[in-house]
Amino acid sequence: MQNKNKTITIAVMAIYAALYAVLVNVFPGLSFGPLQFRVADILIAVVPLLGIPGVLGHTLGVIIGNMSSPYIPIDLLNAIPSFIMAFIVYYIYKRTKKDITVIGTCITYSIVLGITVGWMISFIEGLPLIGTIAYVALSNTIASVLIGWPVFKCLKKIGIFKKWFGE
Repeated sequence: MQNKNKTITIAVMAIYAALYAVLVNVFPGLSFGPLQFRVADILIAVVPLLGIPGVLGHTLGVIIGNMSSPYIPIDLLNAIPSFIMAFIVYYIYKRTKKDITVIGTCITYSIVLGITVGWMISFIEGLPLIGTIAYVALSNTIASVLIGWPVFKCLKKIGIFKKWFGE
């Protein structure tokens, strides 16, 4: 039974990472740069349903997705705040068991990534810092909350993750 759980864990992590990386690279014009709308960040709202495999899958997906970034290798550093924030999104939901916390933690994720990504883009491109941070944070909030939240609710209602993890 334990080997089955390890296999499921690795599979979920790999599928999430692959999906994130594909969504980043299918929309490269939207995924990188000062006017970005990273479609892949819809997936951060699903991390609480996946647990640690989701956190690790998100982090791995960010690393793989950012390998095609025009800002590489600096953009690979965003895997660090992405990991920390994905863990916080998962951990707060796990502790509270309240769906509404997903919205709050996704907004926090968006602000943190807005600051780190916005700063990097502003520095490289010579753009206004506050405006770049605000745009990245806003676009990330739209992806993770306005689109990701309904995806979270739908997947939770279907209960597919309970079937996989037995929770």
